[in-house]
Amino acid sequence: MELRAVKYFVAVAEAGSVTGGAEHVRISQPAVSRQLVGLEREVGTPLFTRGHGAVQLTHAGRRFLPMARDLLRRESLAREVLGRRSVEDLRLTVVAQQTTILRTLAPFIAAHGAGHPILDAVEAAPAQVYETVRSIGADIGVSTIAPPADWASKRVASVGLSAHVPSEHPLAEHEAVEVADLVRYPLILMERTHTSRTSFEAAVTRSGTTVDNPAVMSSSALAQAAAAAGRGAAVLTDAPAYGLHSVRVVHQGGRVGMPLYAAWDRDHYAGGHIAHWVAEYADWLPELEDIVDVAPL
Repeated sequence: MELRAVKYFVAVAEAGSVTGGAEHVRISQPAVSRQLVGLEREVGTPLFTRGHGAVQLTHAGRRFLPMARDLLRRESLAREVLGRRSVEDLRLTVVAQQTTILRTLAPFIAAHGAGHPILDAVEAAPAQVYETVRSIGADIGVSTIAPPADWASKRVASVGLSAHVPSEHPLAEHEAVEVADLVRYPLILMERTHTSRTSFEAAVTRSGTTVDNPAVMSSSALAQAAAAAGRGAAVLTDAPAYGLHSVRVVHQGGRVGMPLYAAWDRDHYAGGHIAHWVAEYADWLPELEDIVDVAPL
């Protein structure tokens, strides 16, 4: 399979027409059409349905598109890895939830990024991190969800949960609150796609208590806004905002937390550099206030 044909396929798929794809890659339309026909013959199935200038991906084409993008990204990365002068010239993309980017990745890069690859980040919910890595051809996923078994990975830390409350809340003067006591107050919890919710509910079960009618949010920023408005204590991993106080959530004196993983493709061209970056990231994480324990290296 020629990467040139794959490149034309992606260009046409993204443009929605052979004409638009040809303009993007600056190749004549007939040449692009011939390459696409050859690619479809090689894979043994049509990738587009054609008509009146526009094209649409077939089911096979939709399945092939993320793989094609990954092939092109790997080809680009191979050229970059083989041609770079130093690791600082390497560019990597991390997929993580917004809280992880703001509270760990950005501060780590600000403090230690000069000697590491250039890093960019794409936001995704924890449950969607690894699929997003695959679909966009990113390099590393950082999530509180365990990674696929066939990926290279490292459990880098445990992140502690906090209850965010306004200054007038009865818990505002406390440094920590037991789960069994916290559930007596109105609560604001994230949806179950967020590990903060499932980790908290597991702690509630261990405490032998229940949560009655919590407010459920999909946005942690709006969960904090609701807490600031007096609607309850928001159980989150975010830094407090809107004048809220952060109270550590504990069960029998131990901090309630959830694991944080970093994972990447075992066959990644820059796998050695990624593993080194992840190890240094894990070494640095205990400097953060809400990192409550770190897995052995």
